[in-house]
Amino acid sequence: MNSLSDPDEEAKSRLYAGLGGSQTLIALYDSNDILRYANDAFRQSFVRGTDHVDFSSIVRANHAAGVVYIGNCSIDTYVSRACARRRAQSHCSYPLELLDGKRLWLSETLLADGWLLCEATDVTMLKRAEASLRVARDTALEASQTDYLTNLPNRRYGFELLRHTLINAQTQRQALSIAIIDLDFFKNINDQYGHDAGDAALCCFAENCHAALRSLDTVARVGGEEFLFICPGATAQDALDILNRLHSKPIQVHLESRSIEFSYTFSAGVAEVSQADSMHSLLARADHALLAAKAHGRNTIEVAAA
Repeated sequence: MNSLSDPDEEAKSRLYAGLGGSQTLIALYDSNDILRYANDAFRQSFVRGTDHVDFSSIVRANHAAGVVYIGNCSIDTYVSRACARRRAQSHCSYPLELLDGKRLWLSETLLADGWLLCEATDVTMLKRAEASLRVARDTALEASQTDYLTNLPNRRYGFELLRHTLINAQTQRQALSIAIIDLDFFKNINDQYGHDAGDAALCCFAENCHAALRSLDTVARVGGEEFLFICPGATAQDALDILNRLHSKPIQVHLESRSIEFSYTFSAGVAEVSQADSMHSLLARADHALLAAKAHGRNTIEVAAA
């Protein structure tokens, strides 16, 4: 009985038959890069003409036939790069993209005598599954950071964003202002019109924020009717000017399903970051300004002392 590394003729015959019928694309090139063996799967995918052709001709023929994707480079550049890579190391693997959407994973093994064994596996379904998982992950991540009702960033994301923004502002010595916003007499809306009206008021406020604020500003819902406004690159006066656009008139809510219409206002406390501020102290100063706004009768914006 022959050793496993030196099979007898029957084993060699069956191995050869197995390679020929394998779904893995298998090819063997000699030291001059002439194709000396290709199984059925490889020939059906890439061989267009006589079997005894060189590697460069195979690549050029498949490019001309619209099979292989080569990116933005010319075919000469693509072939030159591929030839330089082929024998640079004893083992290498890389992806190969086809124009029909298929993705192959190609492995090359350089033998001691200079011959090259190539194996390619169709990983198209794996890539599609990977893309689906990536989309699902991104969707789940977004959901974990988003308030279910208003689609604004939620409390967790809002405070995490503030932490990073504060560090960046203090490191770069850039302006940063925040505001804590509270809808006035929100409980009265729920008591008088019902919780669906309260939900509509929250959603309406979120929509108004999108329309009034700058693209780099962020408003997060951090409590029932409480919102955190993060205003990068803005002084307290800048933030006040931005909020005044939102605050210029009462916010109107139309609840068409019940033919209800009402309006409401909000109060806010603004604080501009200093180099001495921690996240806690910055939020505390904004909250203190909000309490002052409420004490002054609500429907107003107060700025915290520097």
